Amino acid sequence: MSKAIFSFFLFFLCGFSMASAQDSNLVSFAADAKVSGPPSIVAAKDSKLASSAAAAKGSSIFPPWQKGCLDIHHINTGRGNSAFLVLPDGTTVLIDAGDLDRAVFEKKNAPLRTSPALPFDTASAGKTIVNYIRQVAPLLQNTGIDYALITHFHADHYGQVDVNSPSSKKGSYQLSGMTEVGDLLTIRNMIDRGYPAYDFPVDLRRYYKSAPGASGGGGAPAVPSSFLNYLDFVEHYVAAGKMKAAALQAGRDDQIVLRYDAASWPDFHIRNIKAGNQVWTGKGKETIAVFSANDVLDKKGAFNENPLSLALRISYGKFDYYTGGDNTGREGEDLPGGRDSESPMAEAIGKVDAMSLDHHGNRDANNAGFLKVLDPRVVVAQTWCSDQPGQETAHRLANGRPATSSTGKTDVSSPGKPATPPPDVFYLYLQEATKITLGPWITRSAKSLEGHIVIRVMPGGDEYYVFVLDDGSAMPTVKNRFGPYRSE
Repeated sequence: MSKAIFSFFLFFLCGFSMASAQDSNLVSFAADAKVSGPPSIVAAKDSKLASSAAAAKGSSIFPPWQKGCLDIHHINTGRGNSAFLVLPDGTTVLIDAGDLDRAVFEKKNAPLRTSPALPFDTASAGKTIVNYIRQVAPLLQNTGIDYALITHFHADHYGQVDVNSPSSKKGSYQLSGMTEVGDLLTIRNMIDRGYPAYDFPVDLRRYYKSAPGASGGGGAPAVPSSFLNYLDFVEHYVAAGKMKAAALQAGRDDQIVLRYDAASWPDFHIRNIKAGNQVWTGKGKETIAVFSANDVLDKKGAFNENPLSLALRISYGKFDYYTGGDNTGREGEDLPGGRDSESPMAEAIGKVDAMSLDHHGNRDANNAGFLKVLDPRVVVAQTWCSDQPGQETAHRLANGRPATSSTGKTDVSSPGKPATPPPDVFYLYLQEATKITLGPWITRSAKSLEGHIVIRVMPGGDEYYVFVLDDGSAMPTVKNRFGPYRSE
């Protein structure tokens, strides 16, 4: 059998010719829809009906996961980060479930604008995430999530509550982002940066209860109850015996594991690169502290959560993927309070095939040295605000890495010639104002400017594809497909 035919056969096994919406368990959006013509999630009784509906629209339903594939879904809710992973044996992982308050953010940060809520304006991020998961998760896994991670405690990564947020009918907490997801889907293991002590860089319980000036994420004002509300949610499910909770421990590769058939996929593992101020050195499970508590506290005792974000490297055979929340890569006099978390991580991470940009591609992250070491072929930018990505980051990605001479210095004999082609960049949502600011040189170089972005790694990890899904549709319909890419 030729290599090309074998590759096609593997792709077929991972569902390229199949369609299954799993709609019978979906949360209805009908009651929430207050705009004309929103995509209504009405249960399709079987996969044939879902497939026929997609065909009638001239599009195709995203092919369902099959055993051996690694799927990495970057979900565009318009309200922050959320990524859902289906590992080769069917183990599922949710990384963040942001739900930023658009009105609060835009009032404080005018003239910045956020992207619209998707798939329609009155949809909550939690319900959008749950509906998406129930359509793409393995059939036996769409009622629960094996691992859920919160990279750091900012609204666009775990939710934001106020006095008007709906209350849970299951416990004494309100629903937004991760807490809403957890009320609709069982979260078996909850992982964040501080459980149970929550004592870095200060006592977080006391801090978020008494410090209204604390950063609320994305420049939004703090809502102290959002953190305490999350703790109430976790404590409720832990006490009920329905959830286990833990802090991510940097250096480990045995904390997030294949739960159902690890023996069949021995070349798959997830390495915890960073948690808080602890960074893996690349040796065994050894870690170092890259900054102290005092380094991140200002004169008033306030701090920014971003450089405290968790970071992971996901490896499957030759394939490697990096994700690191809102870790930052700049510090110094021109950026008061900034911390360079990226440079200490870079050598431990090494080269990757794909990555999610740190901090939505903002200008205080994804420094040149970091991108040079990781050298990704595919980049996903989880953008939702009109100043994302930062111009510096966008130009860095569009221009590729400069050629170097045998001495390792920039090769001046080949000015403008990149050592490697620019990566393929996929934005979740690029605002019209952002397109104008960046210019056609940047926007034309991107592979996609809006949509859910899915990386599907084929069995064994030797190659992968990128799908762009329609974020305005209640069903995961494919707009475009790129690949195959060869893992390096």
